[in-house]
Amino acid sequence: MKYIFISLFLLSSLLIFSQERAQTDQTENRAEEETQIDDGLPDMMSGDFIYRPQGRRDPFWDLLKGKNVKTTREVIEGIQGLMIDELDLEGISQQNGIYYALVKDPKNKPYVIRVGEIVYDGEVVKIDSKSVTFKKILTVALGGKKEKEIVKRINPDEEEKQK
Repeated sequence: MKYIFISLFLLSSLLIFSQERAQTDQTENRAEEETQIDDGLPDMMSGDFIYRPQGRRDPFWDLLKGKNVKTTREVIEGIQGLMIDELDLEGISQQNGIYYALVKDPKNKPYVIRVGEIVYDGEVVKIDSKSVTFKKILTVALGGKKEKEIVKRINPDEEEKQK
């Protein structure tokens, strides 16, 4: 009888201990799930996606909203209304030590230009016997300007063959 009583006591203690252990494991698992960082990745099982910015900007927000951005360029007559890329260098001449360049627009209208001449997106900074150098002024949409030098040569094909 003693042995039966001791066996029942040990069995019940073991049962109570295993239940407490299971409850402790469940509590720890819940605590781990709550402390995991939500990285905003979609739950692939449910098919739902919730955007959580967490300090990041909205990727669909228009960056140019509220900025004064030109969509078309204004029409200006003459060489001042032409862009550097629209000009083709036809020839270069020298008179009294000053170089002049003959360029034409897309409609084959000729223009004579010299150093300091202003075009729509820049100006002429140098003319020598074989080339014209332009300083192109690029306006960046979000503010600021950048400058770039563009060189147009009289015979670019012949220079490439010599290299």
